[in-house]
Amino acid sequence: MNQHSTGPFRRAVIAAALSIFALSTPQVEAQTYPARTMQVVVPFAAGGGVDVATRLVTEKMSAVLGQRFVIENRGGGGTIVGTQGVARASGDGYTLLAAPTTLVINPALREKMPYDWEKDFAPVAMLAKLPFVVVAANTFPANTMKELESLGRSQSEPLTFGSGGTGTVAHLAGELFAIQSGAKMQHVPYRGEAPSLTDVIGGRLSVTFSTLASASGQIEGKTLKPLAVTTRQRTTLLPDVPTVAEQGYADYDISAWVALLAPKGTPAEVIATLNKTVNTALADENLRSQLAKVGAEPGGGTPEELASFMKKDAEVWARVVKAANVKPE
Repeated sequence: MNQHSTGPFRRAVIAAALSIFALSTPQVEAQTYPARTMQVVVPFAAGGGVDVATRLVTEKMSAVLGQRFVIENRGGGGTIVGTQGVARASGDGYTLLAAPTTLVINPALREKMPYDWEKDFAPVAMLAKLPFVVVAANTFPANTMKELESLGRSQSEPLTFGSGGTGTVAHLAGELFAIQSGAKMQHVPYRGEAPSLTDVIGGRLSVTFSTLASASGQIEGKTLKPLAVTTRQRTTLLPDVPTVAEQGYADYDISAWVALLAPKGTPAEVIATLNKTVNTALADENLRSQLAKVGAEPGGGTPEELASFMKKDAEVWARVVKAANVKPE
């Protein structure tokens, strides 16, 4: 066989090899997605609001999609450890992140981050929002946020407010209220919400910003009184409690949240499949009822809406961190 006759044969072999290679690309894999179990990294220890909400939603997602979502709790480093692991993962749709609000807060608190949340992740959908409630002891003189403001303005010593830790959403929610109202308020960090609630009940702390799930029992038991919920709309768990916004602080709309993100490079078809699955799951009335019982509001929406929301939230927290001169622990 001479040199000229081998040309077409060689080209055919190369073309066949390229075709086989193409079949192994993420684009083709996306067409059969998901073919196996998916891992969702929660960058907190098990048992918290973000973890519980994520487990409820992904359990329903598993039923919708016909493939299991397995939760891996990977806490540490202010949620940076688990988040960094997903940022470095393959963009194949099998390693996902249950991203909490700290994803967009951390860059404002720390000079250097091992990832860029806008560049290293692809938004999928909001899973849930977790509102806060401002609570005080029954003997505390203020019953509304305006009365709390008056106390904070008139007293020589600042009011104290607690949260589950420095740099948390609850902490920054309190700082934002102080900025907007002009009330003198001093943050007292705790290692979790339970100790702060105990000190409020005991009168050692003026108020605390707590998740609904943590404080609802004490509110129902009449050992704490609610002054306001922090979201723009009233919550289904405490429908008679007014919002901060309707008490005269129009732009106040704060909640923790958890969103589903994928590593960068994840095919658009995979993102679309996951997004559809989230929205289908969240339409289930039983799931919505389960979320309400743990003080969570169902999320949903498009990847574009999530990206816009996260960008705006990051801008809000950056302003609060700067204005209140918040430093990480």
